Amino acid sequence: MEIPREQAERLKRYFINANPFLWGVLEATNKKRRLEEIRQLGFLSNYSEGSNATYSRVNQDLLVELGIEGILEHIVVPKVRGRIDQEALRSFRRNWEQGRTPDKKYLKEKGLYRYRRVVWKEEKEPKDPAHIFVQIDTQKDFVERWTVFAGLWFEEIEPWSRESESHNDTMEELHR
Repeated sequence: MEIPREQAERLKRYFINANPFLWGVLEATNKKRRLEEIRQLGFLSNYSEGSNATYSRVNQDLLVELGIEGILEHIVVPKVRGRIDQEALRSFRRNWEQGRTPDKKYLKEKGLYRYRRVVWKEEKEPKDPAHIFVQIDTQKDFVERWTVFAGLWFEEIEPWSRESESHNDTMEELHR
């Protein structure tokens, strides 16, 4: 099911301008590994290993290759749902709708966040899944606020994804 043109244009602008729209949902923490993760998903195959394209160039190339619908359907939605289970997403939605941030204890119990001391390392560890949706003050160890992506997920992406899945299920039943 297609995204209405106005909504697609709005999502495209957020995709181009807002972090962590795409880059926050990937598990890798640096550009080289993020590009490799996207290539492993079967996209940007024309990029050579170790490619050093800018993020804005990668965004533009993904928009040409997949369009905003394809980026959502093949990268963003599966990555979010693969990293955060449905129960936690429902809990996040309830908190979002009530104007509250999720409790840090809940995030820890669900394995979505763990406190880390900042230590200089050659390689960064992947960010915890909670960082896709909330900003966490790691010095004081508290949930500070929702990310821009959280609003997009709850207000734009998730409703479209559910509607699209429902439409696809209906179409499959009609073809049986």
